[in-house]
Amino acid sequence: MITERQNKIRSLLQEHGHLTVADLALRFGVSEMTIRRDLKALAALGMVQREHGGAIWPQSQPNNGFLSRLGEAKQEKAAIGRLAASLIEEGETIILDAGTTTLAIAQAINKPCVAITNSLPIASVLSARDEITVLVTGGEVRGSTQALVGPMARASLSGFNADKVFLAATGVSLERGLSTNNMLESEVKQVMLVAARQAILVAHSKKFSQVYYHTFAHWDKVHTVITDAGLPQEKRQELERLGVNVLIASG
Repeated sequence: MITERQNKIRSLLQEHGHLTVADLALRFGVSEMTIRRDLKALAALGMVQREHGGAIWPQSQPNNGFLSRLGEAKQEKAAIGRLAASLIEEGETIILDAGTTTLAIAQAINKPCVAITNSLPIASVLSARDEITVLVTGGEVRGSTQALVGPMARASLSGFNADKVFLAATGVSLERGLSTNNMLESEVKQVMLVAARQAILVAHSKKFSQVYYHTFAHWDKVHTVITDAGLPQEKRQELERLGVNVLIASG
């Protein structure tokens, strides 16, 4: 989910331990401002540690679920992100849930809009875009997902009237709906659903038929599902029988 240049910067920092912005700009033939944006994005994901004039390789990188999931199904998530971003109309207010697939949406948005999120990585990506107004919820940071959760997050979302919410889920089941393994995140997702006129689930096909301990939404709350071609045809047909629009993202 990070760019090729950012991945190379990460590798160089791992090799050398410390590099300056000027050195990195020279190596890649780009401006120092571009390198600063790259380092900001990497730091938001916990991959590097910024310091004045450069960055260092963290002595102990966090071994959390978010970082480990960034490389999973990278092409499929990018395709899902592009398709989801194409549904955003100019000037709309959207909510982006925390997650690696919703991060792919943030990277693909190409229209002016207002984006509300409880995701620190998504906020970091969108903050570099002048045409996008970014609003971030308050709340406690969950290290494993880089999501803001808790009463402050719920309260800050409750006053919005968004056009669309793009939801992530840990588990997706025809029988049990959308589920997650953390109650705090589940509660925030439920408030997001209330705050938006249209709910769009973005999920890799491997998440289907998985059920986790708390269901935060049933299918009557979901308007559209965007997934990849790995979704079995019978599951797609069943979702459509439930009244859910199914979109398949390709390459």
